[in-house]
Amino acid sequence: MLKEFLKKHIKSQASYVELGYGQVEPNHLSAQRTAQIYAQLPADPSIEVLEQGQFVKYDYAAGLVNFTGAGEWMLVYNETKLYREHQLDCEFAMIKGNYQARVYSPLDAAKPEEIYGPTRLLQGVREKYDPTNPEADEDGFVKLGEIKFNADGDWVEDGEEGIVPDYSVATKVYDYYEMNDINNPEIEEGYRRRLFMKLRDRGNREKMMPDGTAMVPRVFKTNVGDHYTTNMINADTLKEFDLLYVGEKGILTTAKAEAVEGQFAGSGDMVWQVVKVYTMPDHQKGVKIMRIA
Repeated sequence: MLKEFLKKHIKSQASYVELGYGQVEPNHLSAQRTAQIYAQLPADPSIEVLEQGQFVKYDYAAGLVNFTGAGEWMLVYNETKLYREHQLDCEFAMIKGNYQARVYSPLDAAKPEEIYGPTRLLQGVREKYDPTNPEADEDGFVKLGEIKFNADGDWVEDGEEGIVPDYSVATKVYDYYEMNDINNPEIEEGYRRRLFMKLRDRGNREKMMPDGTAMVPRVFKTNVGDHYTTNMINADTLKEFDLLYVGEKGILTTAKAEAVEGQFAGSGDMVWQVVKVYTMPDHQKGVKIMRIA
């Protein structure tokens, strides 16, 4: 009954999968030791589903995980996250509609930043480092207006009414575990003491996710000799010694594919071999494959 229920609601992108989505059972993935695991780039807006065992390009130049970038194909292997106790691993895939990532980074390096306080280490002083400004003091700092907040706790602009927090309780005791503590007696230069401040962009403090993106997959770099068990393959039948290549949508297939401009980067030189016709942990049919090139 469960089998029929899942078949009704889940359709994998790979034909070898009998039930649910594709799976990966890691047997020997060198990335677990070499730390060649990447999870900093959002998936391209056009990608709606990423199943375990798909391959993607870690396109750092474009700032996206996609199927068209340069470089080597990377194995999608996310942490399986299911929130009902009875669910099976085959019910997990990274589905765009289930993710709502909005903020990519606390700071946006592409936008002009302003250095200012207050922080615990600055005792509430707010200032900007601008040694070329004629109003700067001997250390190169220009004093800024006080940071004020309204009754709701929101920051208000200079000149507006607001509440200035009391920073007089900030500690002046040196925390010797903090190498940049302004109270460190070994920091003799005034400008160095005062440069240990927070960075903020007054216009937009965070870097938001690229338009249309919502999820950040975890991908593994694989090496020759790596092997794992999977069913995420586009094939009706498989036998030992079959060779597999990356096909469209990053799904392994028995046929080597050419690149399609703007859609698919081609199979490349990566080759996997079926070394054992096997089963997945849930007893679906699967194969153990090893990278040979």
